[in-house]
Amino acid sequence: MSWNNPDPTMPALATDPTTPASAADPPPPPVTSPAPSRRGRIAILVAALLLLAGVGLAGGLLGANLANRTTSSSSHASTAPSLAVDPQPLAVTAQGDAAAVAAKLSPSVGTIVVASSGGSALGSGFVISNSGGTSYLLTNNHVVSGATSVEVVMPSDRTYTGTVVGADKFDDLAVVSIADGKLPVATFGDSDKLAAGQRVIAIGSPLGNVGSVTTGVISALHRTIQAGDQTSGTQETLQDVLQTDASINPGNSGGPLADSAGRVVGVNVAASGQGANIGFSIPSNIARRIATDLINHQPIVTPFIGVGYTDPVNAASKGEPYTQPGLRITTVAAGSPAAGAGVQVGDVLTSVDGRALTNGQTLGGIIQSHAVGDTLTLVVLRSNQSVTLHVTLAARPASAG
Repeated sequence: MSWNNPDPTMPALATDPTTPASAADPPPPPVTSPAPSRRGRIAILVAALLLLAGVGLAGGLLGANLANRTTSSSSHASTAPSLAVDPQPLAVTAQGDAAAVAAKLSPSVGTIVVASSGGSALGSGFVISNSGGTSYLLTNNHVVSGATSVEVVMPSDRTYTGTVVGADKFDDLAVVSIADGKLPVATFGDSDKLAAGQRVIAIGSPLGNVGSVTTGVISALHRTIQAGDQTSGTQETLQDVLQTDASINPGNSGGPLADSAGRVVGVNVAASGQGANIGFSIPSNIARRIATDLINHQPIVTPFIGVGYTDPVNAASKGEPYTQPGLRITTVAAGSPAAGAGVQVGDVLTSVDGRALTNGQTLGGIIQSHAVGDTLTLVVLRSNQSVTLHVTLAARPASAG
């Protein structure tokens, strides 16, 4: 899943396997020819191996001379300093947050391989619940959408046939069940308590590379993005997602984003196709609520207010700036809760239930934390006057997309 312009719509130890040249080896001649082709590189590699064999043969004599020199100075061996070596591996808890999180969370993260009429694809998922002889994995809807078969490969390399229990297209979440009730279960954290700059770890199977671990931070909260599936060409608007610079690539979709305690705080869903290190995750509090309803076969009812709006950045980019903080209402759907509450086009919505719509806080994010039937207090600026309105949330109609 890649991300388009938003518009409300480990650390491994570096190793060098080459053998260092002896100080007595002559420097290699400068290369002046163009970069070799694949065949040329093979030829150069063979020549290098032959040259190395020649050095080895000559090195026999050099080695004898060095041995003689060592023998002649053996009387000083007792004064040579010894090098301290500690071969004991670090405990996982001392290897850093990412290593500790990977050890804790990776056993619950699987690779989901899907066959459909359009071919095969893969993503990630993680175990969120066991019940009897069944385990349930959470993933993205776009990973399993249109699936004719689902296979789940767990870190043990055991493969299970999966069944899609239910899916929520609006929030891009789905639950898959497999017949094994003893798989390790991931623990959710509270995404409402996240802070920008907080360290996070993503685990999944980018490009089929099973069990990959990447690290980063929460770059921002409360993003609204328009995401598109490059395979199917479908588009969707995701409300109030997390932004992270932890590397997320195709195959990471549906995998967990965890905090430094190994608690899942997001479900990885999209990556920017126009920039580096810009990825997005669905907050865990939304994901947990949706997953619970899907497992219990409850209908997914999304609260709806019925307005379109623009924010200060988008308004300024279109040459339509406004000076007040908040969201300027651009459309009000006929018969919607907003229309019934008296919201008008041109109003600047500044707060919802006392939460200011500043610093990226999204209206969709606030609404999603409520249920259908809840009544919210809106404060709008209208003709420079503050107006308080009360709106009762309704179920999102199918016509709203």
